[in-house]
Amino acid sequence: MTDTDLEIIVFVLLIVAAGVYVCVSSSIKRRKAAENAIRKSWGKRARYNGTDESFNYISHYAKMNLAESAIDDITWNDLGMDEVFKAINNTNSSVGQEYLYKMLREPVADNDKLHELDRLADEFTANEKERITIQKIFRCMGKSRKVAVTDYISYIMDIKQGSNAVHFIAWIFLIASVLVTIFVTPVLGIWLIIASVAFSIITYYKYKARIENYFKCINVIVKMASASEDICDSNIGFLAPECDRLKNILKNFAKITKGSWMIESGNVDGSLAEVVLDYLRMITHMDIVKFNKMTKLITARSEDAYDLIDTLGFIESSIAVASFRESLPFYCKPEFRDGNGMSVKDVYHPLIDNPVCNSILTNRNVLLTGSNASGKSTFLKTIAINSILAQTIGTSLSKEYKAPVYRIYSSMALRDDLANSDSYYIVEIKSLKRILDAVNRTGQPVLCFIDEVLRGTNTVERIAASSEILKNLNTDRALCFAATHDVELTTILKDCYDNYHFQEEVTEDEVKFDYKLYDGPATTRNAIKLLNVIGYDKNIIKGAEQRAMHFLTEGNWKS
Repeated sequence: MTDTDLEIIVFVLLIVAAGVYVCVSSSIKRRKAAENAIRKSWGKRARYNGTDESFNYISHYAKMNLAESAIDDITWNDLGMDEVFKAINNTNSSVGQEYLYKMLREPVADNDKLHELDRLADEFTANEKERITIQKIFRCMGKSRKVAVTDYISYIMDIKQGSNAVHFIAWIFLIASVLVTIFVTPVLGIWLIIASVAFSIITYYKYKARIENYFKCINVIVKMASASEDICDSNIGFLAPECDRLKNILKNFAKITKGSWMIESGNVDGSLAEVVLDYLRMITHMDIVKFNKMTKLITARSEDAYDLIDTLGFIESSIAVASFRESLPFYCKPEFRDGNGMSVKDVYHPLIDNPVCNSILTNRNVLLTGSNASGKSTFLKTIAINSILAQTIGTSLSKEYKAPVYRIYSSMALRDDLANSDSYYIVEIKSLKRILDAVNRTGQPVLCFIDEVLRGTNTVERIAASSEILKNLNTDRALCFAATHDVELTTILKDCYDNYHFQEEVTEDEVKFDYKLYDGPATTRNAIKLLNVIGYDKNIIKGAEQRAMHFLTEGNWKS
């Protein structure tokens, strides 16, 4: 070997070593960056960085088959639960966030499920190393911005099952051509080989064009199975029950995941091996054959696919719950009891910084009065959101939460439905009717929240109708929290509703709210005074005060 040859070999080895070093160091940096991101997000209010369109996909799993007790769209939107979900959603995979969303839509208060969720959340909080290990596994699964994981499975179910007959014919044609070349005549055999390869390539692209978009569906399931194996291989003791379930599912998925490398989209890393494999796929159709087999198996094992989502999603959701709890100033684990009524101490809203805490103990319905911006609507939402969180993730943002398991409804942030040509009033009475219907159905008692009953109509009919609606909610089948500006209702409903109010202090140039809940109905009227604070013309304020005083003393409006 000459010196030149030796130099060339050394140079090549150095190039190879440099390439290996770059790959290894890059991999190490990625792993460190992932771990740093995981550590940084722990115990912080989560933030959603996707688009509105990608966020929409997260809800698909929950909406596939909503139970009667699930939070309906009106209540979910009234309470701003999308934003609450985003604050809790410290997940790293689509499976985790879709399951967490589904969990929050189904406040069933399953004691066994809540106990297991609570156990895992506590374990992940106490065992940082194990938690980060699991979080990195979910981070490798990643999040899809365009399609929900459950949609991928649904797409597979909808695929028209393909036959492998044409692909087997291509194999036979190629094998026969090789045999002719070897044992009959090379010239004819070579032409037959060329023809068979051409046939294979043409039919390959014809059939692959129909199904290539579905390869991602298979890869998602393979990723879930691979993540499940990694979780089980981590040998984390407190995950034993979940790993037992995963292992049982993986047994049924063994035939599906085996050989899944065949259907990877070509040129994954641009390597020579991938290029060769691409040509092998074109000639043998092995990825299409494998795809057809896998779709049949997945269709037959669809329940296992959803069980896989549920088990993985439950594990990652418990991590998100643990992180959410760590982000709170304080919280409690709810106590569920029979009967009706509620006891909540120092409860606060999850999205308000430096919130004012309030407490309430009631076995009767609640009627809230007070001026605008005094805190009525926020209090209703605070109780409602905490009831949902108590019954879904076993977490109440309070020092005590005692209540039955409820079906939860609201009628608050309504608006005109232009698509159906419904006015605000029509939308409102439909919303209230669904609550009354729910109360009359069998099941758990209803916990309902109503803000400004029938605000969409005139004063006389509003008070007459709203008082009757609220009276009809006075039953052991319901607990109602209602807010109103109609102080007349505090007298009409005094026998069936406990009165509470919020108040404020209005001076000549400012208004101060303390956002504290007080016993009894509101005794002050400050709407006209607020006009002065905002800077309205003095003549408007004076005229309004005179008209109000005339009505209060004479019982009629001055013309």
